[in-house]
Amino acid sequence: MAHEWLGGRRVLIGEHLRTLRVRRGWSLTRLSRQVHYSKSYLSRVENGLRPLTLELAERCDQALGARDTLARLVRDRLRSEGPPTSPVPGARPDTASPPPAEPRRAAGDPLPAQLPAVGRMWGRAAETRLAGAFLDGHTGPAVIAVDGMGGVGKTTFAVALAGSLAATRPDGALFADLGAHGPSGNRAAPEEVATGLLHALGRPPRHVPVEPAERLALVRSMLAERRVVVVLDDAAGAAQVAPLLPAAGDSLIVVTSRRRLTALSVRHGALRIPLEPLPADEAVGFLRSALGRRAAAPGSGPPSTAPDAAPDTAPDGDADAALSAVARHCGGLPLALRIAAEHLVEWGDRFTAALAGEQGGSGARLDLLAMPGESSTAVRAVFAWSYRALPPDQARAFRLLALHPGAELGVAAAAAVVDEPAAAAGRLLGELRAASLLMEVRPGRYRMHDLLRDYARERARADEPPGELAACTERVLAWYAHAAESVADVVLGRARHRVKTADAPAGCEPPRFASVTEAMVWCEAERANLKACVAAARAAGSPVAWQLPYALWPYLYLRHHHGDLLSVGTAARAAAGGGDPLAAACAESVLAGARAGLQDHERADAHFPRAIEGFAVAGDAVGESTARTAYALSCLRRRRGAAAVEQVARAVELAARADDAWATAVALTGLGEVRLALGRAVEALAPLHHAERLHRAHGSLWLQASTWTLIATAHRETGEHRQAERCYRRAIELHERTGMRAGTAHALHQLGVGLLAQGRVGEARLALGRALEIYASLKDPRERAVAESLAGVPTGGGMNPTALGMP
Repeated sequence: MAHEWLGGRRVLIGEHLRTLRVRRGWSLTRLSRQVHYSKSYLSRVENGLRPLTLELAERCDQALGARDTLARLVRDRLRSEGPPTSPVPGARPDTASPPPAEPRRAAGDPLPAQLPAVGRMWGRAAETRLAGAFLDGHTGPAVIAVDGMGGVGKTTFAVALAGSLAATRPDGALFADLGAHGPSGNRAAPEEVATGLLHALGRPPRHVPVEPAERLALVRSMLAERRVVVVLDDAAGAAQVAPLLPAAGDSLIVVTSRRRLTALSVRHGALRIPLEPLPADEAVGFLRSALGRRAAAPGSGPPSTAPDAAPDTAPDGDADAALSAVARHCGGLPLALRIAAEHLVEWGDRFTAALAGEQGGSGARLDLLAMPGESSTAVRAVFAWSYRALPPDQARAFRLLALHPGAELGVAAAAAVVDEPAAAAGRLLGELRAASLLMEVRPGRYRMHDLLRDYARERARADEPPGELAACTERVLAWYAHAAESVADVVLGRARHRVKTADAPAGCEPPRFASVTEAMVWCEAERANLKACVAAARAAGSPVAWQLPYALWPYLYLRHHHGDLLSVGTAARAAAGGGDPLAAACAESVLAGARAGLQDHERADAHFPRAIEGFAVAGDAVGESTARTAYALSCLRRRRGAAAVEQVARAVELAARADDAWATAVALTGLGEVRLALGRAVEALAPLHHAERLHRAHGSLWLQASTWTLIATAHRETGEHRQAERCYRRAIELHERTGMRAGTAHALHQLGVGLLAQGRVGEARLALGRALEIYASLKDPRERAVAESLAGVPTGGGMNPTALGMP
């Protein structure tokens, strides 16, 4: 006990604190509120059972108006005792709680120190700061809930956090494994956990109540009377933990679980810290640290015995790329990274190659991420513990969702995968997310960790009935094909040319779009999935491999994703083979559009004749008419006017013979554009106006806008500049409503040319400048033509943008 001579007699410093408090007429409760220390802790200080720390002394001096009396006594005591012991490695000061160097306890009273050895924690700086900010100034018992997928390092983080705070909780550190997802599968009941905690806190077995409720009440009371840190590891959920949480005192409880512990936040004020896999840079740093200084060169032999590589170790390029590849294939999962580091020491580059899939598929990746002879130290085993805990409907959803072709998906696509209504699919997604088997990457969009996906596919192959895997793939491919058809309907009009696709899954309606903008937003969100579906369809031998690209071309073309259009077109042609002329025609049309978008008109011209031939053989007059119209425009761009006239005339004829209004509208637009390009502007107006009326009837804003631009140019060429300007404005308005920025830029360019011809220099510069800005942002080669037009505009004559009705 700490003593000091005062007034000729030896007294406790804590007793002097009591004297000062009583003179002020304060209760322990009032002093506790003022200094933010618990009443029980202050009582122990006054009775000499706990030392009065300098921090607490300063707070009490300030609260009681003691003018540094207590702080001076503590400083004198510290000088007499000598230098303090070394702080706990990694510990951070906690302004809400005293950090005594050594807790005082009665003789024979054991100090629990149960935190297990779990290895060094890497990274997690943001999460550690979050915990520190939560505890800074926190009063009363504190609960931190750590959740995340299996193998993400929850136990390591919790133990490291508890260890760093051990000095602020001087009555010891307790640890309990709740067993929710362990290899035994034996989940501990709260009253069983309470028994272990009571023993650790020094309660003799004969004094532990038999009744579960009394046992739980006693453990809460003892935690309230002590300042301990408790790690409750691997909880099944909040319900398993809640009966153990004290309502008073200054203990810290850190809970880990594979299930989201939101209920602890809502009902108990817990700080919830979700742990995600390590980001790429931290994962590489983790490997480098685990391997030591020689980890910079996998395959060069065992690492040095140095404990850790220096943070600024700079590996050579090849070695750095190798570590990055390993980290990527481990998905940033700390457990996988630890295992990989051990194998890198032994196998070097051979392990890197094997993990990358050069010597096996996804199943082999899980085989590699295990330690021989230690079945529990394997990524597959850790995932299996989570899988076994799932109810049957969630386990089935987990298996099937791994068959989705893309990396992430929404609720509607998930409904097609699991063959359930959207409401039921949404519930299943939520449950799997709560079990940390799915991540919600943004509202309504879910993703499965790559290694979990490997495991789920294994379970699907092992646990699903025969034929279900193929049926699941067919459902999701049909759903995406119909969704893409809906997009094409909005862009081109519902009367557009289409090909027959498989029926959409029953009860899983594909999306319907109210506007082009809405359709484009959906496409951008699903772009990677749509490409993945084309690849999956080709692998499965499904006709969706060529049907989906044909429905996708308007979106990919108008959004300038010409590289993607070329990629899916190439896959479509490979899938079409030589036996189906309609499939081949659709694939060639997609490739022609891709080449045209890339301004490679010579190669585009090679695809168009094959598309025309395929549609003709298939007896599809509408498809042939549309392909001939596109070919005519391609001929124009190669200055083949006669060929363009021939092709568009044949297109008009075919559309009329088929009595198809949509094909007629497309062909008439092409006819007007050909006549306009050949200097026959007056003759172009009639077919263009007719085409515009048909496009309006079919509901295609994009085709309307494109036709209005041509009509405006025809008026400009005939000298009707005011009429031309009105038409250009109409075209710009429609293009902006659809979000077709390239179409907006083209109309602005042509408008600028017309304004310049009228001598309206300021307005011309404004229109051309805006066109140039849009083309530059799109990296569209037409930017050069606009720049040339702008270079010829005289300087001066500024103009307010509103003069053209433009934002």
